[in-house]
Amino acid sequence: MRPGLSTASLRNQLQQVVLILYWLLVVLDVIFLYFDLPYVAVTATLLIPLLLLYVLLNDDNIANPPAKLFFYGGLFLAFLGDVCQLVVQNQLFFISSLVAFMLMNVCYSISFHNLNRKGLQKPFPFLLTSLLLVIMGYVFLQVLGDRLAGGYRLPLILYMITLIVMAALVINAANNKDNYVIAVRYLLPGVFLFILQNLIFGWNLFGAGGHSHGFVYSIVPYSIAQFLLVKGILQLYLKKKQVRQ
Repeated sequence: MRPGLSTASLRNQLQQVVLILYWLLVVLDVIFLYFDLPYVAVTATLLIPLLLLYVLLNDDNIANPPAKLFFYGGLFLAFLGDVCQLVVQNQLFFISSLVAFMLMNVCYSISFHNLNRKGLQKPFPFLLTSLLLVIMGYVFLQVLGDRLAGGYRLPLILYMITLIVMAALVINAANNKDNYVIAVRYLLPGVFLFILQNLIFGWNLFGAGGHSHGFVYSIVPYSIAQFLLVKGILQLYLKKKQVRQ
């Protein structure tokens, strides 16, 4: 009994250490971005690996069910996107980061869809949110205009579609009473923080010149969003595993 208890205690302590390191890196990343220091190359690319480590400390079977594994794959794609965004002013790296985050949205969407396959019990919130997000995306592109968005208009539209689908599927997941509390506490805030982060990031990149200190306002919601989604997915899928047992 004692070895098992000591192992569990050690794992809990490691989880706490990882989370402390994560938030410390977020603070450092904000400081380095604000003062345009090169150390951001380290802090920005270590955030997602720390969340992946947190996942491994919490989940003994990351491949089961496969839909949960899709979420973890999305985290890896987020890491690739973060790496590419270190040189976001370069067209090739920007498009690469856009593709990586687009695929991340797809992976997250698959994971969210698997949480509720029964369909919409209350379609109005789903349809209303989707409509509002479409309008928001349209207005954002109109504000940017051809002069600012340039040849990126089509990739941005495709990216927005994946973001809207992801948000819609989170609402669908929350429609299941078994998911409702955790989805409202973690998944819904996480996804809508992602949307806010993307709006801020896009405006700073295209409308405000892409200054380093401007990305401070997008890294904060991004970091919180990824953390909330990890917490929500872990709780929901591990709860489902316990129910099956």
